[in-house]
Amino acid sequence: MKWLALALFLLAGPALMAWLRTNPPKAHWAWAALSFLPFVIGPWHLSVAPYATPGWSGYVKGWEVSLLDAVAFGVLFGTRSRWPRPALFIPFLLYFLAAFLAVFQARFFNLALGYPVQLARVGLVLAAVARVSMMERGERAVMTGLIAGISVQALYAIAARAGGALQTGGSLGHQNLLGFVSHMVVMPAFAMLLAGRWPKTALLGSIAGLIVVSLTASRATIAIAGAGLILTLALSLIVRMTGRKAGVAVLGLVLLGLSAPFAYSALERRASVQKINLISEDTERTAFARAAKAIFAAKPLGIGPNHYVFIANTEGYNERAGVNWAFGNRNANVHNSYLLIAAESGWPGLITVIILIGSAIMLSISTAVRFRREPGAEVLIGVSVGLAAMAAHGFAEWMFMVFPVQYVFACSLGLTIGMRSRFQISQQSRLKQKQFVIRALPDLAPREPRQVLA
Repeated sequence: MKWLALALFLLAGPALMAWLRTNPPKAHWAWAALSFLPFVIGPWHLSVAPYATPGWSGYVKGWEVSLLDAVAFGVLFGTRSRWPRPALFIPFLLYFLAAFLAVFQARFFNLALGYPVQLARVGLVLAAVARVSMMERGERAVMTGLIAGISVQALYAIAARAGGALQTGGSLGHQNLLGFVSHMVVMPAFAMLLAGRWPKTALLGSIAGLIVVSLTASRATIAIAGAGLILTLALSLIVRMTGRKAGVAVLGLVLLGLSAPFAYSALERRASVQKINLISEDTERTAFARAAKAIFAAKPLGIGPNHYVFIANTEGYNERAGVNWAFGNRNANVHNSYLLIAAESGWPGLITVIILIGSAIMLSISTAVRFRREPGAEVLIGVSVGLAAMAAHGFAEWMFMVFPVQYVFACSLGLTIGMRSRFQISQQSRLKQKQFVIRALPDLAPREPRQVLA
């Protein structure tokens, strides 16, 4: 059965490519699937691993292929549009190379290689989203897919809460993972709502996102999401102030205020049941950080991707750092994406991932400001804040390393690349038209009559 599923996935890419070439008006369905599928690949079992390692302690369980990879391949080579400019592809490639070189530091090469394989698949999605975002209808399809994905997660979260769950991760399995992903959807959806771009879809995304954030009952998710929404509002008003936007801003603040009691209730219920102080420092997280820093200090080039738990336990780092012997602790990664990357990929991995995330944030916000007169430019304000929120959350969780987060991260990068290229082309086209008109003006001006010599 596994090999049949793999064959179907491999054939799906070329088949979709051929279908897109003959059915351009229906292409938006495939484009939306690029951003929707990351939310359901796991729960709907839409992936297969030709080389599977389900018993391994790392976050990648083999060399996987998913339906999303096939869709990305078909869209990338079946869509008829211009190719985007390189922009963020270079920082992404540098991070990929750092992770790949770190594989040679690993105890088990085949197990470490699973992470670069995952990054290669993420790069395919990044390129596909960037290409379709060169078109306005492509941008709309990608945002619709993201909002549909977070709406499905909101339904899963509501069902879990109705069943008595204290914290819910929707169908993604963990509240911190769902919170990590939500930032990169809620902020762009709210920015769309402020800009009046496809307002019904944007309102759905904003409400679904607030439901998801509240029901995770995660301190970091709720705090970062609240700050991110306020920052999105402030930047949007600074970049371009309109009367309609001010009215929508009031509505946004009302929605945020209405969701606050639900978020507080979820946190209070969690604290009561788990008998914990949600404000005090988590001693286990501190112990994890000590272990990761010790690994990084001892092996500055890294221990290899997908190897943190194995090395931390077998080489005594967890023991010396005082990590509790509970299975949930000894089988967990350090709760910090940057420390995890530093421990596994060393200085090259840490530096390149900072460059990648930093470049993405700067490019999206600078594009929104520079091309603020272009339709849709303000959506990139939300993209930039969503990326910044995800980056901030990375100091409290290691979830940046798992495929749902990286696929949605690729969608954010792809939107930035594609929309920026589209705006540049549009600006250059208008400039050429203006120059043509200016050159043509002397020829259109009335000429003085020639004097006839006697």
